[in-house]
Amino acid sequence: MQTLHKGIAIDPSLAGIIRHMHAIDDYRQVFDRLQASWDTLTLLGQLSGNATEMSGTRSAFEELTASLLNHLAIETRDKVVSDLRTKAQNAIDVLVRNLFERTADIGFLAADTDIREMLEEATPTPAAREAIEARFRDYVAKYSVYSDIVLVDCEGAVRARLQPHPAETVRHAIIQEALSSSGAYVEHYGVVDFVSEAQSLVYAWRVEDRAKRPLGVLVLVFRLADEMAGIFRKLLPEDDWTILGCATPQGEVIAGSCAIQLPAGLALSPAALQGREPVLKLGGRQYLAVACRSSGYQGYMGPGWIGLGLLPLEAAFTQGDGALGARIDDGLLAAVTGHSDLFSEDLLTVSRQAAMIQRDLNRSVWNGSIRQAGSTAANAAFSKILLWEISNAGRRTQAVFDASIGDLHRTVVAAIMEKCRSRAAFAIDVMDRNLYERANDCRWWALNATFARVLSEPTPEGARHCGEILATINSLYTVYSNLILFDAKGVVVAVSQPAEAHLVGETLAAEWVQRTLALRSGQHYAVSGFEPSPLYGQASTLIYTAAVQAPAGGKVVGGKSVGGIAIVFDSTPQFGAILQDSLPADEAGAALPGAFTLFVAGDGRIISSTEPRFAVGAPSPIVIDPQGLANEGDLAGIRTFEGRHVAVGAALSKGYREYKTSDGHHADVVALCVVPLGDIASDAGARPSSAAANAIAARRLPDGVEAFEAATFQIGRHWLGVKARDVVEAVDLAGLKPSAKQAEDGLLAGYKLHQGDPVPVLRLARLLGIPDGSAEDQQIVIVRAAGRTLGLIVDSLGPIPEIPVSELQPLRDLTAKQEVPALGVVAARDAQGAPAGMLMLLDVDRLGARLDGEPAPTLLRAAE
Repeated sequence: MQTLHKGIAIDPSLAGIIRHMHAIDDYRQVFDRLQASWDTLTLLGQLSGNATEMSGTRSAFEELTASLLNHLAIETRDKVVSDLRTKAQNAIDVLVRNLFERTADIGFLAADTDIREMLEEATPTPAAREAIEARFRDYVAKYSVYSDIVLVDCEGAVRARLQPHPAETVRHAIIQEALSSSGAYVEHYGVVDFVSEAQSLVYAWRVEDRAKRPLGVLVLVFRLADEMAGIFRKLLPEDDWTILGCATPQGEVIAGSCAIQLPAGLALSPAALQGREPVLKLGGRQYLAVACRSSGYQGYMGPGWIGLGLLPLEAAFTQGDGALGARIDDGLLAAVTGHSDLFSEDLLTVSRQAAMIQRDLNRSVWNGSIRQAGSTAANAAFSKILLWEISNAGRRTQAVFDASIGDLHRTVVAAIMEKCRSRAAFAIDVMDRNLYERANDCRWWALNATFARVLSEPTPEGARHCGEILATINSLYTVYSNLILFDAKGVVVAVSQPAEAHLVGETLAAEWVQRTLALRSGQHYAVSGFEPSPLYGQASTLIYTAAVQAPAGGKVVGGKSVGGIAIVFDSTPQFGAILQDSLPADEAGAALPGAFTLFVAGDGRIISSTEPRFAVGAPSPIVIDPQGLANEGDLAGIRTFEGRHVAVGAALSKGYREYKTSDGHHADVVALCVVPLGDIASDAGARPSSAAANAIAARRLPDGVEAFEAATFQIGRHWLGVKARDVVEAVDLAGLKPSAKQAEDGLLAGYKLHQGDPVPVLRLARLLGIPDGSAEDQQIVIVRAAGRTLGLIVDSLGPIPEIPVSELQPLRDLTAKQEVPALGVVAARDAQGAPAGMLMLLDVDRLGARLDGEPAPTLLRAAE
């Protein structure tokens, strides 16, 4: 079922959208004007008894016009929707990864020694409360994603909190849920009366004593609005009309990038969250709309929220392909689209149909011109002019088709380039956020009172207890392969992994040990380079460290820290998972064929890769200058790589919150996303230049000049022809039947049934000693040769110019070889009189003789 739009049958899914696609309407108007020309030419053709019948060609072009406009509109819509979906998916996935870290934070903080000891006191002193609140401030100084921390005892009394609030007791259901739940945490979104009258996202978990008995509940209040604003800011450039947001499954908007168009608290219809209707009506405005659910992270699916992407319809299709499309010149586009698997069969069919119609038209005009060759009838002049106009109309139509199909292909390629850039930006953003957490974790865990006490006064029992704490932490934070506590001499005191117990008692010799011990503040950390480490099985990783200060109020004893904590990041699977999740995918969610993603260090070495061929530590196969990237921002382009054109997206690490922006740590890392576009054509430039043909065809000879008409054609890079009087007509290659007895030289291609008689067909390319052309483009020129009919396979048909007899230079003047079946050559000159190529005129009688078994020397070589 189809819908009409201004007389064109369109896909129903485009109704209500296509009128906003001004580029499509511009093409429609051009096609309407061309159609009027075809109507006139068809009428004139019917009035001319000798002219070519054009009604079939007219109908074919009319039919293909509707198909082409449909495909162009669908691809235009799909590109915009794909870009919108990518942004919405990135937004919800980044948020869920962030919240995953919060589920681990609440578990660790609830097990903090100082917090437990404070709750164990029946009547804590004001000094004790002040000390815990100072700890909370210290915590938020590192984890700036929290706005408040509240500690409540089992009776609901507020023991300590970060932000002032009048509530002294708590009766909210989240407290009882945390005390009684068997889960690892409680996640709650809604109004929490002891936090704020507005909706809040909080994480809660019970604090237990050494015997696992509940002492109270710790509540972390996440800075949701601040976090969402940061996510939206990274995903949306200033000039972007896109509105991003997230909503509950019930349709309540939690946050939106535009407080006017998508305010928090707005209720959306369930249909808006299904993603079934591409157009959403909201506040009197129409939007393209997508809804995306998170793909989750390590089994955590988040609160179940849905990512939203909205784009006002009036602005959705005004950007075109922008700067990305402008970078794809026609030559590169032809090279990419001619050898690619990225274009649907429907798109390829449109291109093939347009080429086939034009080829049939060219052949029809060519045959019409052949019929008029040498004619002196009164109607001949009119017929030739009509055929010339038909040919011009065909060329104009084909030019518009080529331009529109080129735009269609450019839209597809630009969409892939944008997807590469977006996925590279997503990968580097997730990496920065991940490592932000690592830099925070080591600093916070270094404040654990038990670690400070044991390192100051070591005992075997204390060391075992430290090992238990580390193991508990590691069970919550699965991104680490090991956690290591070491003393002021670099000697390992405890580890989190039993399998690494052999490290206890060993002295760490890495350079980062002394850097760690020299840290003088709990706000500072150290990190190793990304390099092989014996603590990670000699594989490359990052080790984040922080100093453990003396227990007496954080004072440094003897001018040195009492030790440090090292956390060994499990980089291989963690970086690999980030890159795997960043692979560009199709609408079904499958990674695009041949796509791969990389993390590359500033020195050009690979940090991680989804392609096994590119090993960690090896040079990146695609070089991107980090400094240039820092100046230009995220980039997308087309490169040549391993014999293929590839789309490349690149993004440079910019940090997250304090990490790499104000904490003094700098490390250039680039994320790369690569998608193959198609093989580099090996036959580039194989087609002949049209300069020579146009130069001769455009001439008008003066009266009285003795001349003949030449029917010309191309084979490979060569321009050839025969006298028009010897040509019967050109026909399609279809229906060629192989010969029962094939000649050893392969010159005989088979037989073509023509007017009821089988006609032998020669492979003219074999005679010329050049590769055979594409069967999809080839045609057969039927000629009369020495009393018989013969077919010649050619690649394409050329003009039929008039040539003065005086300009035909006999071949004997060029070569002494008599076996070359050619009458001579004609030199062509351009409008400025400069040489523009050469036409070789073949002798059809001698070509026919070749079919009788004469040896077949290479024509072009013999003519040299």
